[in-house]
Amino acid sequence: MTFDDLLAQVLTLLPQQGRVSYGALKRRFGLDDACLDDLKAELIDGQRLAIDEDGRILVWTGTADAPPVRPSVSPPSLARQDVPFPPGPPEVLALPEAERRQLTVLVCDLVGSTALAGQLDPEDLLAVLQAYQDTCTEVIQRFGGQVAQHLGDGLLVYFGYPQAHDDDAQRAVRAGLGIIEAMDTLNSTLARERGVRLALRVGIHTGLVVVGAMGGTGRQAQLALGDTPLIAARLQSLATPDTVMLSETTARLVQGYFTWQPLGSHALAEGAQPLAVYQVLGASGAYSRLDVASPHALTPLVGREQEVRLLLERWARVHESVGQVVLVSGEAGIDKSRLVQVVKAHLADTPHTRWECYGAPYYQHTAFYPLIDLWERLLHVQRDESPAAKLAKLEDALAQYSLALEETVPLFAVLLSLPLPPERYPPFTLTPQRQRQKTLETLLALTLERAAQHPVVLIMEDLHWIDPSTLEFLTLLVEQSPTAALFALLTCRPEFHPPWGVRTHLTPLVLHRLPVAQAGEMVTRVTGGKPLPPEVTQQIVARTDGVPLFVEELTKTVLETGMLQEQPEHYALRGPLPPLAIPATLHDSLMARLDRLAAVKVVAQLGATLGRTFAYDLLQTVAPLEETALQHGLRQLVEAELLYQRGVPPQATYRFKHALIQETAYQ
Repeated sequence: MTFDDLLAQVLTLLPQQGRVSYGALKRRFGLDDACLDDLKAELIDGQRLAIDEDGRILVWTGTADAPPVRPSVSPPSLARQDVPFPPGPPEVLALPEAERRQLTVLVCDLVGSTALAGQLDPEDLLAVLQAYQDTCTEVIQRFGGQVAQHLGDGLLVYFGYPQAHDDDAQRAVRAGLGIIEAMDTLNSTLARERGVRLALRVGIHTGLVVVGAMGGTGRQAQLALGDTPLIAARLQSLATPDTVMLSETTARLVQGYFTWQPLGSHALAEGAQPLAVYQVLGASGAYSRLDVASPHALTPLVGREQEVRLLLERWARVHESVGQVVLVSGEAGIDKSRLVQVVKAHLADTPHTRWECYGAPYYQHTAFYPLIDLWERLLHVQRDESPAAKLAKLEDALAQYSLALEETVPLFAVLLSLPLPPERYPPFTLTPQRQRQKTLETLLALTLERAAQHPVVLIMEDLHWIDPSTLEFLTLLVEQSPTAALFALLTCRPEFHPPWGVRTHLTPLVLHRLPVAQAGEMVTRVTGGKPLPPEVTQQIVARTDGVPLFVEELTKTVLETGMLQEQPEHYALRGPLPPLAIPATLHDSLMARLDRLAAVKVVAQLGATLGRTFAYDLLQTVAPLEETALQHGLRQLVEAELLYQRGVPPQATYRFKHALIQETAYQ
């Protein structure tokens, strides 16, 4: 992310929240101290849009000589509007005044706040509420949520706006559980210092909303309109203290990732039919949708025979002690994880050690997070275990290796946040830089030692989300793996650029979209072998563009809508074929692709109103944008592969890479 991109995002975030701690900014955007200082200087001294509070908080003022704000773009009409823009390619294009999108809303509220107000002095009450809000906000921001409003002692939080993610419903539930956990720590402090304990309730619901600016001049906020926030608030009121309540809609989106207890049906909106609600018990430990699928219900793997053969050939080289690294890349939903699952099944009967790690979007700035998570699973660490029990497990595991325990245990204890008894392990005398280097060396040494005992399969998925320290470990491993019995199977999206260069033992494997025939075959595999009516299959294939995840989810949606009648040998239409709606399971992922290009998303939205394919001259006619800004936006969309371009403006034509992306932008 460039500094201009960072500045644009903070200028979107800060007016909405009013105040943001420097710690939250560092966590959210991965800033170091120097970058944070530059940001503060630009906002406080340069543009005079904010002030510093106590050296900890950035407070929005927006009262001085702000740079000229470009006018917002209303929904396009066929009449050309001459809107002036500054000369040169703009960094940020104005977004529409309101957007229709799927949103997961979290409502959090304190229990017994009236009694608390009668128990505390007003100044003490203010301090307690501020600590509560700061604690909640830190967790919410860690998972990419947006605090839309402070409702007295409650919070209204959006997941999916202004930035959508592939897994916003999951993020919301993890944030809800994280808030409950963080309150335990806060309550220990509050009980000691003020003699009070806070309890809260959380409700979460997912649905379609229209997000737009509400309020008078100078007091506007971006609020979601529709019944989604109301249902989330109703769920919160039904929850028992210190619990998280889900609607049936959200529960379907996160099924398998969490454990929960059904609590029957309730009317969550006035006049609405009762809906099932669930109380979340905890995370299940699943990492991907393939983890939560039963073995017989895994995504069909179609048209990847050549890729499977290549991976098994590389594995065969490992038995000759010739280490192999394969980097599987491709867009979201293109079969990367499914390919890994097939390789794991092929190797199941072959003696080897398998270590699996995962990058996580909300831990991108936590050093060594995938490796920490791996070791916690290897040690079978339980959350309710005492630190002494966890330390004993760590010592037993490290005793299997030749490295000295007095050196390795302290390094791993730091990684796993375990306290060490000072009488057995003296404090570190290493500098932070040397300690980090020793940690890298130790992790590498343990991996290579295990590979000398048994062939090791190291699976690291989603490299586009790993932290720099883990990437440095992988770089060392790639350099030293050629002489080890090590098979490193790595996956990433196209935006990840590996630092390793060309190596003889490194194989890049790019997954492409399925051709029409194989996409049609996959539809039939999803239906269990019963063919759909030809016109239904054709529409699914045309709208999913050969992306296996899109094919699977749209086919499942068709089967669930009731438009088909199951016959002994096939499915038949009950009536005329309606347009196929975007599955709820894909909304967040599709919107996230657009939101990553927030600066030029308006160009994609304008183009989407013209169709899957559109001409530059027609877009220029209807777009209320200056020509330089329009061409700049189109270039960025082409570079991001949301659009394909043919010809050069003004004779150019553009085509959306995916029909579902075009429809998402249009909506």
